[in-house]
Amino acid sequence: MSPINWIAAYNYLFSALNSENKALYVGGATFCRMVQQVDPGSPSYQQLLQLRQGQGKSNSRKDFYWDLIQAQPEPQRFALYRLFVDHIEPHDKAHADMIRDIVFGGGRAVPTTVVPVDLWNSEKLNNSLSGIDHAIDSHHYNRATTLSYTCLEGLYKTYVRKHVPDQVGLTDLMPLCKVVKDDISRKLQAQGSFPVEIVNALPTLTNAIANSRNGFSESHFADDSQRWLALFARDLTNSVGRLMLNFI
Repeated sequence: MSPINWIAAYNYLFSALNSENKALYVGGATFCRMVQQVDPGSPSYQQLLQLRQGQGKSNSRKDFYWDLIQAQPEPQRFALYRLFVDHIEPHDKAHADMIRDIVFGGGRAVPTTVVPVDLWNSEKLNNSLSGIDHAIDSHHYNRATTLSYTCLEGLYKTYVRKHVPDQVGLTDLMPLCKVVKDDISRKLQAQGSFPVEIVNALPTLTNAIANSRNGFSESHFADDSQRWLALFARDLTNSVGRLMLNFI
């Protein structure tokens, strides 16, 4: 692969983030929250200004944006540029495409969260929920609902691969959910009576998250998703995940 021209990528990025378009413009505090989404140890805007002043560094946005990005290891830097592209694209597709061409070789930025198919356990679920919580804390509510969706998708695909392999080709969330619900119901029914309402709640909870993600995800409407929706999606994901881990 050819080396990535990070300078060119940043010049296009800053031009977009410094736009006069208020929907596209990203100020220092928001930029720091975006970096924290990838690197929880990154300073807040006020902390950063104090640190840089103590180090005798420039506090101009163009300088400290560059420093924060370049300080990230390459995997986190890629993840950060995915967030930038997702933010820019609804408002300036030309700039988003240019950055994507430079950083990702013209391909679509891969999903921000990749869910390993066979690694779901309590620790994995806790880590995913922590990611959702961090997105909420950083005020990225749309990303939180998207992460909830991705988390459920990973859980369902893992379950289907293990217990219903003839349905492994399913990709959409609701059909996956139905297969999982039906299989869990059959297993519980074989053991005797059980609270049917709990298992029947699976598609209701999943549909709520799917609709939230489809209507308010980070790839659709920037910051339209509200905090309560992100919290609700996180809690539903936790409930569904805890139930499913009993069977995976």
